[in-house]
Amino acid sequence: MAVQSACSSALVAVCEAAQSLADYRCDTALAGGVAVTWPRHRAGGMSSPDGRCRAFDESAAGTGYGSGVGVVVLRRLADARADGDHVYAVLPGWGVANDGAARAGFAAPGPDGQAEAIAEALASAGVDPAEVGYVEAHGSGTPLGDAIEAAALTEVFAGVERCALGSVKTNIGHLDAAAGIAGLIKAVLAVRHGLIPPSLHFTAPHPDVDLGPFTVPTKVTAWPDGPRIAGVSAFGVGGTNAHVLVQESEEDIPDAVGERSWVLPVSARDEVALRQALVDLREHVAAHGPRIADVAYTLAVGRRAFACRAAVECTDSTVLDALDAAIHQAGAPRADLARRWLAGEDVDWGAEFDGLPVRRVPLPTYPFQRSRYWIDPPGKEDPQ
Repeated sequence: MAVQSACSSALVAVCEAAQSLADYRCDTALAGGVAVTWPRHRAGGMSSPDGRCRAFDESAAGTGYGSGVGVVVLRRLADARADGDHVYAVLPGWGVANDGAARAGFAAPGPDGQAEAIAEALASAGVDPAEVGYVEAHGSGTPLGDAIEAAALTEVFAGVERCALGSVKTNIGHLDAAAGIAGLIKAVLAVRHGLIPPSLHFTAPHPDVDLGPFTVPTKVTAWPDGPRIAGVSAFGVGGTNAHVLVQESEEDIPDAVGERSWVLPVSARDEVALRQALVDLREHVAAHGPRIADVAYTLAVGRRAFACRAAVECTDSTVLDALDAAIHQAGAPRADLARRWLAGEDVDWGAEFDGLPVRRVPLPTYPFQRSRYWIDPPGKEDPQ
């Protein structure tokens, strides 16, 4: 489904996907947005004079633009847990509203529609505003837009003592249709790690912006006591407003598997990417110490198989040495399953994990291999 509500497009897409899941119209949804802005700094209009976004700051004079893409996978929580998926966070509620005739013009925002979307998200989740520890704002850095957004937030959060406020636009610029997904991913990581990230370029509130109970952190702060719940806003030209609540997922600790040997199947399109995939996996395991049973399961059932392959035979205690050996192409596999995998067979890994309490875990993605696809204007020499 293509969604076009200007700057709120990606977050509205998330709301549409979440509602489709809630209504059992689908079982898995991908939601996100993409924007390529060129040039990144525009003179005049809503643009910041120096290209920097200073959301809610006394020096705010416009927004800075950026390019980006983001996408999230959404499933009903019960289905995700039953299938052993890794759950980064839960979306307990969402709301979409439009300013309608209450705004001054097509491009002008209105506080009533923004407040309605925020209130709808809170009500649908049964969450009291006082439970929200952080709001990832639209925060475009325009004095008028920031003032209206602050007014809508303070209306809904009336009576709340304190809440943190930030905007990812201060880090990466305004991503237009992808702005909302960038804010959502930031909020998901914040509740997952229990840390509220700072906003850049903030010194003091703009004189036209009444922040009410909200504070803009300028350094990383620990999440306040209580459940970790964040709100994410995205407001579009034309008046379509979206707000999504993000809550930490309760840790689902699986049963013990026991000490045994596992095969880690790793593959790539070429030898350079394969070696990098092994290096990335080794660094990840060393840094985070995941259960190797879960790593093996994720690699076996959650990755596409390519022609260049490596099979790492290991236990929890020998995994780093085994990965080192694979990186340096030392040793040969002993297990029949590993030899068949290296021979290029389409291995059915299911029997290896039948009845075992394993789950998918976050692992490094496919190694990024830089290739240039930019189209130069006619007459310009190709720098390649």
